[in-house]
Amino acid sequence: MANFAIRVELKGDPSAETYEELHTLMEGKGFDRTIAGVDLKGNSGIFDLPHAVYYGASTDSCSAVAESVAKAIKAEIQSNIIVFAVEATHWALR
Repeated sequence: MANFAIRVELKGDPSAETYEELHTLMEGKGFDRTIAGVDLKGNSGIFDLPHAVYYGASTDSCSAVAESVAKAIKAEIQSNIIVFAVEATHWALR
């Protein structure tokens, strides 16, 4: 199972409620707004990710993850979006 970082941009002027819907949808798909590990200072813990960035694992390919997320967002939240997904093997937080 691979880990993925996903950045979602909702185009236009989405409301805070729309972003809450996005967070709920992404959590339902197994992607969180936090990441567990050790930061560059050696501190272990659970760290918040930047706005509308999610992290999680999937057995799907990177392109399949991006497509699945985009399809769900377009069906449930809004159609004018950008979804960027990357398979993550290492990460650093500063």
